[in-house]
Amino acid sequence: MKEGYLQLKIAELNDKCKKIEEMLSLEESTLKLLHERIGDSKVLLKKLKNLEDFKNQITSQVIEENKKIREKHIEDLSKEFSEIVEQTLERKGEDINKTLNYLKERESEIKQLGETIAIQTKEIGYLLEFNNLLMMKLVNKAVLSDQEVNEMNRRASKKAENK
Repeated sequence: MKEGYLQLKIAELNDKCKKIEEMLSLEESTLKLLHERIGDSKVLLKKLKNLEDFKNQITSQVIEENKKIREKHIEDLSKEFSEIVEQTLERKGEDINKTLNYLKERESEIKQLGETIAIQTKEIGYLLEFNNLLMMKLVNKAVLSDQEVNEMNRRASKKAENK
């Protein structure tokens, strides 16, 4: 019986060994499958990392190009603005020069008018004084009376006011 018992136990042990081998084989195939998936995942992860690096590189290039474009645009606008300001200042300068020339012409005309007025004022003063002296002479020679001179003076004043 011992022999039958031992054979039974050996058979049970063989069954258990077979089950363990089957389980090991199943686990081994699962490990192989996982290893293949991990290997594929590693490739995928590497591709994703490369893609991320490419994205970062492209992003930095785009940022740099945008910065250059903005700087060039700002520079172009600054040049254009400077040209516009320069042209405006030139036009305004020309207008100011025209105005100054006009004012100089007017100033010379005013000076001439002032000189003419001064000459005429002297002539009028001379004529008034000459008239007074003439009237005094005529009164002294008894050609005119004081009353006639006063009347002539009054009439001349009224006519001068009406003009």
